[in-house]
Amino acid sequence: MKKTTYLLIACLVLLLAGGLYYFNKDEPLPQAPAQEVRSDPALNMVFTGNSLVEEKDGKRLWELSAESIELDQKTKQVYLKNLKGVIYQENGGKVEITARQATLDTKTRDIVLTGDIRATSSEGAILTAPSVRYAMSDRRFYGWGGVTLARGDTVVTGEKFESDGDFAKVRVQGNARVRKGVSAQ
Repeated sequence: MKKTTYLLIACLVLLLAGGLYYFNKDEPLPQAPAQEVRSDPALNMVFTGNSLVEEKDGKRLWELSAESIELDQKTKQVYLKNLKGVIYQENGGKVEITARQATLDTKTRDIVLTGDIRATSSEGAILTAPSVRYAMSDRRFYGWGGVTLARGDTVVTGEKFESDGDFAKVRVQGNARVRKGVSAQ
């Protein structure tokens, strides 16, 4: 009788421990696919062949032109296709940018660029990346997804980067690599 009682208690303890483990284990939540949230396209305003310009105190901060510009009236986001833009620097220089798509947040004035991005500064630095965000508040570039920055005979590559507006100070992370004596076009 004692053996069966101990065996029954051991089975109950194992069952209880298994139940506690099953209900308390940490499982990562399934990743939801990233989707661009847009309101009804019929309510959006679409412009073709136009430019957006921002000026402050009579100085031009940036200018964006695109094949099509769509304003989502609900979210106040501006979507640009086949973007060509110029960001003017405080030192008189400028950065010319091209990208397949861009989203301008009208509240923060940040610009998120995607697809074959190429930015060229007036000092000769060339940036290529699949995704870049330009933060207007601190006038900095942030890129991810495999970036390349070339200036003169130096080429820097990495997974992510952060830079000031004219690419003078750059921080590259994730498989960062610097090659000297190379030309990148």
